[in-house]
Amino acid sequence: MIDGKNLSKRFGENGLKNTDITLKKGGFLGLSGASGCGKTTLLNILTGMLRPDSGSVEVNGRNINDMSAKELTALRGGTIGYMMQGSVLIPELNVWQNILLPARIAGKKTDGAAKLCERLGIENIRRSYPSDISGGEYRRVMLARILLADTPILIADEPTSNLDEESASIVRKMLSEAHERGVSMIAATHDSALLDMADSVLTLQ
Repeated sequence: MIDGKNLSKRFGENGLKNTDITLKKGGFLGLSGASGCGKTTLLNILTGMLRPDSGSVEVNGRNINDMSAKELTALRGGTIGYMMQGSVLIPELNVWQNILLPARIAGKKTDGAAKLCERLGIENIRRSYPSDISGGEYRRVMLARILLADTPILIADEPTSNLDEESASIVRKMLSEAHERGVSMIAATHDSALLDMADSVLTLQ
């Protein structure tokens, strides 16, 4: 479903160099490596958020470097769900509105939103705003909105970071369930338990 070849992106002395990555349909690929080795850079390239200095990425047989900005937005909304790091929730919308928005834009059903919030333990903050919730709650809100959008590919950047073990276990379980439903997945993580769930692991150095 995703095929990246010879990908490079430099940031001064650091960056990504000559990296190949393949995600097969229904696969679960773990991405590991020390902080600063290029995991987030690679994920940003695979989702069209960042253009590589060299190399190519094909999603379902199409080179995303040839896509327009509008087509890339549609790709991320309808084909690839991307759980990014950092503050990406819309600050003017509350948690509930942020969770629903991507699915509604993609024209998908939102019937399962309340159940997702309950399972992720965020039902009590649905009316809160992103600035008022903890880092761990923020990560769980991000996962809820990605799962609700129900894309065939899910890419997650450190999905269990800032979570206590109980919350991390819930996130792992929900990612595992998505994979069992046939969602193709890439997860960049330092979480050894999550890496153990993957079909294969690519380690960056």
